Amino acid sequence: MKRRDMTTEISIDGTRFFINGRPTYEGISYNGKSVEGLLFNSRMVQATFDDDNPETAVHWRYPDTDQWDPDRNTDEFCAALAEYRRFGLLAVTVGLQGGGSIYVPEVYDHYINSAFAPDGSLKIAYFARLQRILAAADAVGMVVIVNYFYGKLLRLLDGDAAIRRATAEATEWLLQTGYRNILVDVKNEFRDGDGLVQSQNIHQLIELVQQTTSGGRRLLASSSIHPENFLPKGKWQQLQDFYMPHGNSVWADELRQQLQRIKKSEPYLANPRPLLMNEDSVHLDSLDAAFDEYASWGYYSQGYGCGGWKHGRFDWPAQDREADYNDLSGYQTVPVNWGINTERKREFFARVQTITRGN
Repeated sequence: MKRRDMTTEISIDGTRFFINGRPTYEGISYNGKSVEGLLFNSRMVQATFDDDNPETAVHWRYPDTDQWDPDRNTDEFCAALAEYRRFGLLAVTVGLQGGGSIYVPEVYDHYINSAFAPDGSLKIAYFARLQRILAAADAVGMVVIVNYFYGKLLRLLDGDAAIRRATAEATEWLLQTGYRNILVDVKNEFRDGDGLVQSQNIHQLIELVQQTTSGGRRLLASSSIHPENFLPKGKWQQLQDFYMPHGNSVWADELRQQLQRIKKSEPYLANPRPLLMNEDSVHLDSLDAAFDEYASWGYYSQGYGCGGWKHGRFDWPAQDREADYNDLSGYQTVPVNWGINTERKREFFARVQTITRGN
């Protein structure tokens, strides 16, 4: 694997994130609260997206070419990173199995977006796209939160042995790139339960990431928590390097209460670590609630792409694909318009810019 000079390294000291040995947003405060050490971020899980099922892949076509192109998707994402960074955004979440794009059974139950073969081995094309993302983010001083597994698409892996192999091989690959701007989110939204990717055993996969080393270096790892319960049972809380609560099904007041609940828990009090929310919503009152509790907040905009939620109903198939893509696209329904092209996107980036520039 070709190596290059790296410029961005993420680390943790207590509850704060550091980049290149200095706290993020160093010396900045906003409305009397410290911004230093936070990691404002956005959920961009489709940046390596592809679909191995030709019957569902037709739904991801770009309106201007009437073709789906995974390399175009990644390249346009990489090209947008510098603009995100200009507004103060420091991290993006990229998924090796992406996230839900169209939630209708004829598509959602059959599309095949996974960087892993059924046995857990790596698909070269996905990781080639991921390497371009790591390089582009590194060049502009940004961190990539790499999510390994998405619940719906675990059906594509042949059981726990394949999940363990995928975890080990993805971690080894990330270390071998030499990039140091990486955080790991093992499983998107684990829940209570005793399965390998549930609360009683997810710590095994977190440990597998942490115990994989290269030249004495390891990756910082956690796993994001489903918002139905911010503190499910299990050993994960003691072992993770940072907390990853999701807030996309709670309103701002409840989010504030749940973050306070985490900070009052015994494992947190014994070993305080950063609170890194890498998925919430488009609702900026939740950003404010997280900021008040000194938690890094993650923007999540499903959007409409070429078909999605519109005016209280699901617009499928899309009636005006070009208008949806240009004017209504979020960052998850494919094809994604990676620009800051909607009012909600502009509001989010403006708020991040305001906070991270300080008073």
